[in-house]
This record gives sequence, C-alpha cells and structure tokens, in this order.
Amino acid sequence: MTRILLIGATGYVGSALASELLRSGLHTVYGLARSSEKAAQLAAKEIIPVLVDCAGANNGSAEILRDLVEAGKERLKAGGAKLGFVYCSGMWVHGSSFERISDLDPVGTVYAKTQPPRLVAWRPQLEREILASRDVLDVAIVRPAEIYGREHGLWNPLFGPILEATKSNKKSVQLPLGPTGRPCLIHIDDVASGFRCKIEKLELISGTGVYPVFNLVTSYEPISLVVTAAADAIGFQGEVKLVAEKENVFGEAMATSINDDSSRAKHLLGWKPKRIGFVGLMDIYIRAWPASQPSP
Repeated sequence: MTRILLIGATGYVGSALASELLRSGLHTVYGLARSSEKAAQLAAKEIIPVLVDCAGANNGSAEILRDLVEAGKERLKAGGAKLGFVYCSGMWVHGSSFERISDLDPVGTVYAKTQPPRLVAWRPQLEREILASRDVLDVAIVRPAEIYGREHGLWNPLFGPILEATKSNKKSVQLPLGPTGRPCLIHIDDVASGFRCKIEKLELISGTGVYPVFNLVTSYEPISLVVTAAADAIGFQGEVKLVAEKENVFGEAMATSINDDSSRAKHLLGWKPKRIGFVGLMDIYIRAWPASQPSP
C-alpha cells in the first residue's frame, strides 16, 4: 500500500482527501497534527497521526519543500525511488479575466495574461520552486477552484453576515465583492477525487514530459447569483449589496473571474467530477453549512 502523509489532514480539504484515500483501500494515510487533540481526531478517522509543530501558508510550505528536497536527495543516494510531493495551490493564481485560460499558461510572470490577486501573490513563485525540484522529487500541483460543500470554509465570511442580517431583521447587507465577478467553482468531494486521481498517477506521469499542473473546476457562476441564492436559502428578505473594497484582499480574490474547463485533468488523470453546480442546490448547501460548524 502507498504511504501518504497529508499536511493539513484535519482541515477542510485535507480531511475530505483523507476519507477519499482511505475509502479506496489502496493507501496508508498519515496526517500531521499540531496538538494531541488534533492527533486524536485523526486517529478516530483511521488516519495515523504524526504530532509535530508545523507552519502553514507560504512560509511553511516553502520550508516543507526544502526539507523534502533534502530528504529526496538522501533517498536517491541510498538507491531508493523518488519521493512524491503533490501541492495544493488554487486557480486564483491565474488572476481575473473572462478570457479562456489553461493550466499550461504561465502565472505570476510578465507573460501571464493577468496577475494573481494580492491574497495569493506569493504562490506562483512557490509553484515555480516546486516544479524546479523535479530532478529530486516526483511533483505535481493541483489547483482547485473556489470550493463549496458542507462547512463551506471559504464562504463563511460571506454567508455569515447574511445570516446575522437575517437574525437582526436588517433591510440590507453589504458584502466586499465586485458585482461582475464570475468565479470558477468546485464541490469539496470533486476536489478530493481530483487529488486522488493525481496521487495515484503521480509516478506514472512523472518523467514523461507531461506538465504536472492541473486545474480543477466544474462550473462558473456569477458571484452576484451565488450570494443572492444563498440569501434566499437563508431566508433574508432584504437587499444584498455587492461593493468592492480596495483594501479587502479576500473580497478581491473571491470575485475573480476565471474561465477554464479542466480538460487536461479529465483526459490525463481520468478525473470524473460528479457534484456540479452550486446555485442549483443552494438550499441543500445552506442547510449543511450551519449544521457542520464546530460547536462554540
């Protein structure tokens, strides 16, 4: 069985991926935990906990990459096979544009069609460092679109104010979003299945010349339609106002417009997404959202 170490195994994406991998019966899954409490949560899900003090975001990811490269060099010296490293990036690195893009397009350089939003401006450089380590590691980069489903971690800052406005009987609520954005979207289950497809084909594709970067997206829906549907499902009777705020980097990222179809992931990885469309099933997703939040 393949041994897989998940960094962020207790998080939104990590926990979904861990369940996907375990259900396959093909992998032994380990998970990094920052506390004994988190370690116990992993063990309860049949994930083998590895208790460490590890960082997140850009600095932590860069440090992890450096450690993996050193470990990979030692493994190759000992005559072992390459270690594999699959990094979770995101489609925001493409910036915002209605023009069709591909996961083969450059990001974060002067040759890119548009630049990434400020929230993830650091990420293209990390992607380049990961790709530069292919002589030592079997690497891949997976870029999910804006993720929804169950606890909707990414959407809490938008759904939360609508719910509070509903409870307070307010006549309007303002969200820090540009009204014309048309983000690409994906359900958390399809993210997990996409990562599993890439993990299971990592060794097969590495060294073939295939560019190991894959966008994962299943639909494009206007941000105004998404928040209006959410407000209707929550029961808000007032007006939802979308007003971009220059200093709000999160709102800037959430309202990006990206146009891709994930054709490479479907063709090369055999990825078959099944949970397609956010607005159409918003009633179900909104009911799941508060029910999945941790108890105060």
